[in-house]
Amino acid sequence: MVQRRRTKWYLNALAVLVMCFLLVARPAYAEASNTGWDAALTTINELHDSLTSLELANKQDKQQIQVLRQQNNDKLKEINSKVKLIDKVQLDKLKTEADQIQNKYAPLLAEYTDLGKKATEARKRKDRKSVLLYDLKRNRIKGAVNTARQEIKLIKDALTDAKKQAAAKAKIVKDALLPVQTLKKQITAENKKITDFNKNINVVNKRYRAAVKQGDAVEAAAELKRIVDDANQIHALQKKIFEWEGNIRSTIRAAEAKLSK
Repeated sequence: MVQRRRTKWYLNALAVLVMCFLLVARPAYAEASNTGWDAALTTINELHDSLTSLELANKQDKQQIQVLRQQNNDKLKEINSKVKLIDKVQLDKLKTEADQIQNKYAPLLAEYTDLGKKATEARKRKDRKSVLLYDLKRNRIKGAVNTARQEIKLIKDALTDAKKQAAAKAKIVKDALLPVQTLKKQITAENKKITDFNKNINVVNKRYRAAVKQGDAVEAAAELKRIVDDANQIHALQKKIFEWEGNIRSTIRAAEAKLSK
């Protein structure tokens, strides 16, 4: 509050100094049009009040936008992390079980495959005795192999289904967040406009100061009016950006609610 009072006092003092300077620096040719010159001086005083109010409002708006944007970004990061954790406990459990079963039956399946290869090679050599031996051994464990394959298939199918369900849940949340990217692009575009307006204000401000130095109140008023107009544009753009950040917040909340479903 003290800082605001000091800022307001400084701007008011600056306005007074500008008007005093204009009065002192009034050019000779202004005597012929005192009415217009004095009216311009009054306009400058009014414009300074408007600009002071706008600059304070724009500063407050910018701070509010920054706070809300940071909150949105933090929440968005949190939700994206939660999306990656959807059904993670169940998926990890199924993955562990699948690996354990695969390892459990790996020797049996390897033996069955090896016996099949040996039987094939023996057939090529027309070694019927070896073929018979390998077929007997292979057929002896065939039932256990089929059981093992069935168990492995069941757990792998369960893991695949669980992954699909988790992906479907994640997609629901991600789809709900899609409008956020569109809103962020719109905000970026408006921020660029604000940057352009600020650049223009800097250019116009130089002309305004030059007019003040020349004691040209009419020109100074015209340039100050342009600055106020640009500040008004910035004010309108920041209001729009704040509204969009609010929409982002609502979108994020809606997406977060879908995490628990």
